[in-house]
Amino acid sequence: MSGKKIDVSLLKSKGFLPQRQENMFSMRLKVVSGNLDAKKLRAIADAAEKYGSGYIHITSRQQIEIPFVKLEDTEAARNELEKQGISAGSAGKRVRAVVACQGNRVCRNGLIDCENLACKIDEKYFGEAVPRKLKIAVTGCPSACVRPQENDFGIMGNVKPEILGENCVGCKLCEKACKVGAIKVLEDKAFINTKKCILCGACIAACRKDALRAGKIGCTIFVGGKAGLQPMQGIKLLELADEEQVFSVLEKTFEYYRREGLDGERLGDLLERMGMEKYRKEVLS
Repeated sequence: MSGKKIDVSLLKSKGFLPQRQENMFSMRLKVVSGNLDAKKLRAIADAAEKYGSGYIHITSRQQIEIPFVKLEDTEAARNELEKQGISAGSAGKRVRAVVACQGNRVCRNGLIDCENLACKIDEKYFGEAVPRKLKIAVTGCPSACVRPQENDFGIMGNVKPEILGENCVGCKLCEKACKVGAIKVLEDKAFINTKKCILCGACIAACRKDALRAGKIGCTIFVGGKAGLQPMQGIKLLELADEEQVFSVLEKTFEYYRREGLDGERLGDLLERMGMEKYRKEVLS
């Protein structure tokens, strides 16, 4: 096979990443929000034994890869897994699979349904062509377990607390629960410093007297983050956005990135080159 030219770009588009070993590929599989049912896991295990070296690699972005797939087995492996409803992952200049934490379906701190939102985004945008690559992360609260600030487009659940003063007894449970010192009890009444508040909802969860409630639950949007050799911290674009706003900003971001982005340029580099205000004005109009 060494004398035959290999179309690496085509193989990448099908989820096969070249290894350092000649004619060996790591098969990347699509996993949305880090969730796979047991039946699919068994099918992947069978494929790893049949076509790989009997093990899988779980990536830092919740994806699964089967290493050591021979070049001549790539199509067979892909077809067999597709029959089980398991698609190839994304590589190259495309939108990658959306990563997400378990959100409010499982986690006590979760404020939004991360899996549902991630699946909607994935269904609409997965594999779409972009100037370089675009990574999206959805996290349920400001604990930011999936690091939305390190993604091209990050979404973080948040909540705006409101105080019902007539119910407050000055117990200070909310003050103790707040990790950033944004809430203080003075003269037996709680007060929130909105400049310090990170919208995590810990004070609401701690209150036993219904003196704190969720005024609004939404999402903080970060843009332009990336890890790698030249990491960049994502810029906070919007707070307490509802789902309609999230998709509006995301759609306009795609349009802007495709129109203004240079070949091989990440979104964060584009924002740095063109200026954040130009982008902000366009996507928030």
